[in-house]
Amino acid sequence: MQQPNLRSDLNIRRADPGDREALLAIAAQTWDGDDYLPRVLEAWFNDPYGGFYVAEVRGEVLGVAKLTRLAEDEWWLEGLRVAPAHQGQGVARILHHYVMNQVHQIGRGLVRFSTASVDGAVPVLARETGFQHVATFLPYGADPLAEPVDGLRALGPDDAPRVQAWLDAGPRFAAAQRSVEADWTFTFLTPDRLAARLADGLVYGWDGAGPGALDGVVVLNPVGDERWYDGPTLKIGYFDAADGVLGRVARDVRRLASALGRTAVRVKLLDDPDVVRACEDAGYLRLWDGAVWLYARPVHLTEHAVVRVDEAPDSPRS
Repeated sequence: MQQPNLRSDLNIRRADPGDREALLAIAAQTWDGDDYLPRVLEAWFNDPYGGFYVAEVRGEVLGVAKLTRLAEDEWWLEGLRVAPAHQGQGVARILHHYVMNQVHQIGRGLVRFSTASVDGAVPVLARETGFQHVATFLPYGADPLAEPVDGLRALGPDDAPRVQAWLDAGPRFAAAQRSVEADWTFTFLTPDRLAARLADGLVYGWDGAGPGALDGVVVLNPVGDERWYDGPTLKIGYFDAADGVLGRVARDVRRLASALGRTAVRVKLLDDPDVVRACEDAGYLRLWDGAVWLYARPVHLTEHAVVRVDEAPDSPRS
């Protein structure tokens, strides 16, 4: 097939429901057909705050990208896909630059995204647009343990101050960019978000030696709105504990999974040797060889702020 002339033929516009079949066709060729895109299409079509874009040539949809507003000052890039037949033609690069232009025009604060370390093209796009690789996470999992839960206990709204204080004092929480992860999306664990998870019974603590002291915190992800449904799995949004009890807390998470009727534990661990060693000693196994890389940059960054006009369409058509 003749490659498109990007300047004259490529059009980037907002996606609409008429693109559904084309997007489903791209999803069927992504992640061995296990792409989450079909499960989020309706929400993305109807998102009033971010942007959902397709790249097309002469009416054929070649690629797609999504800009999501997580908060007034928190933006997330996701869903960058190009049909396999059109990969290597610069479509992903132009889509990425275009979406960065959009967030630069409408947003403020920080914009972030995550990617698998095995994707060699994405770090190049990140550098071109001023992103920094800010954290690395490793995919781990374990089976439940049919034993009584030892020290973990559910925390409630009244525990918010001490949970927040414990997190704020922890260097690993800072290294994890003060974030919780769910299905590859990292969101800042703000006080409001922490309060919501406490109210929903999704935060567990490991008591320390003194009155009211904590030695560990486990933040669970809610069940029911997963992009990848792995059955009744206990998915961990954030995990950390004092060095002396890391392994005990990790093992107790497996017991908690059994007590909650879950069939597996899944967590993306901060790439910290103490955390990894403790979890492996507690029976956790690496799920795949790659890592999850988290990238971030300020929305308003003078350098890399606009698309290079010699590599992109003269102007998008609406």
